[in-house]
Parts: sequence; C-alpha cells; structure tokens
Amino acid sequence: MNFRGFSHAFRSRTAQEEGLVNELKFVGDETLADSAIALMEAGCLSDSEYPEGKIHSIYFDGPHRSFHAEKMDGDNLKLKVRIRWYGRPDPPGDAEIPVFIEAKHRLGSARRKHRIAVPVPERWINEVPLDDPSLPAFLYRHAGALGEAIPLNLIPVLCISYDRRRYRCPQTDSRIAVDRRIRADRINGREFPSAARIQVDRTVCEFKHPGQALPSWSQALYQAGFRLRSFSKYGECMNQVLQGGAPP
Repeated sequence: MNFRGFSHAFRSRTAQEEGLVNELKFVGDETLADSAIALMEAGCLSDSEYPEGKIHSIYFDGPHRSFHAEKMDGDNLKLKVRIRWYGRPDPPGDAEIPVFIEAKHRLGSARRKHRIAVPVPERWINEVPLDDPSLPAFLYRHAGALGEAIPLNLIPVLCISYDRRRYRCPQTDSRIAVDRRIRADRINGREFPSAARIQVDRTVCEFKHPGQALPSWSQALYQAGFRLRSFSKYGECMNQVLQGGAPP
C-alpha cells in the first residue's frame, strides 16, 4: 500500500527463505502507546490466548559484542541468542516456570526463530546477576536441543523487559504486538561497571506474517506519528549502555 510518500509490503517467501516469517515494525514515541492500542482495539482482534503481559529477555553476545556490531553495521544476516520468560503479576517465587532458550536469525525483514522450553525456579531467573557463571552454563547445557550452531563464547549482557499487547488482524491474519515501557534494569556489571539502568522512550508496533500487504488501517499508525523502520530493542539498549546509560 502507498501513503504519504512511502510504499511497503510484506515480502512473499522465496524457496531460500522457506520457514522465515516477515517482521515489520512501526516505531513511535512512548507517548503514542495509548494511540496505538486504541487503533488496534478498533481494527483488530485481541489475541485469544495471551492478550497482554510482560516479557523479559536475557540477551547474550560475544566478548567483542559481535551481535551488536551486526546490527550497527547493517549486516543483512543477523543472529540473536537470548533466554526469554513471561512475567506474572505475583512476586517471583520458588516454583519452576518455563523459560525459553531462543536463537533468532534475521535475513533482511524476514526472521526465523528456534526455541526450546526449560523449567527453572522463577526466583532464580528473575534475580540471578548477569555476571553469574550459572547463566552461560545453563545456556550451553541445553543449547544442543535447539539444533542450532551458536558461538561457544557467549556471555549474558542485558536483561530487557517490556509490556506487550497482542492482536490479530482480521484483514491479513497478521499477528501484531504493541510493545511499550521498554527497559533494561539488569546489566552485566563485570562487562559494563559504569552503566546505569536503561529506559527506551519508544513504542513499537510489530507485524508478523509469511507474506501479505499491510492492512489498510495501518495508514492510521503513520498519521498518528509512527514510522515504518528497522528497530532492535537490544540494539537501542546497547547503544545507551555504551554511552554510559540513562539516569536512574
């Protein structure tokens, strides 16, 4: 579709991209979050299983931050390795919850994600310091089950959290997420001893679909102030960390 000077559509899968899902992002200021949610409520259906919740992800990188360098250099082929879990309204306890070890590949706007679920004590995953050697030990103890070749020298660097609302577009059957309150409250102090907590003042509307045009109502996101562009939560947080972090 075309509006106000730009044109974009989900790319259809090629044979080489079989198994990849296209991922497009509208990015706006944090103050636009309520407007985005209002547009989704008007034009989409809430996800029937997980309409909203908190997401936490511990991101791993190499000793020379090679994953972050891929993002900054604009490499077409990118890899992210992380441990992800979903928050609950209650304080963390000692019961086990599923956490997901994920390897996410990107090829342009397309992505492919492999993940496995491993039960761990909820309090441990929420409180373990990122410079604790038990975290990379946990990753490599289970990473073989991913069926992915990941580097052997990865270390945890950031834990990024945000609030997410999930929707489905009835026009295209796209899955859409609205992410807000993006932050990194846990940082590897051994790697970044002077970094403060990170706050990213952005709202991200993420569209995922194997290959369809953007829905007609997405023009309203553009008119509200969102722009279609590449965006990485990890990349944005790391940029702040490398600049010394944001004030508490």
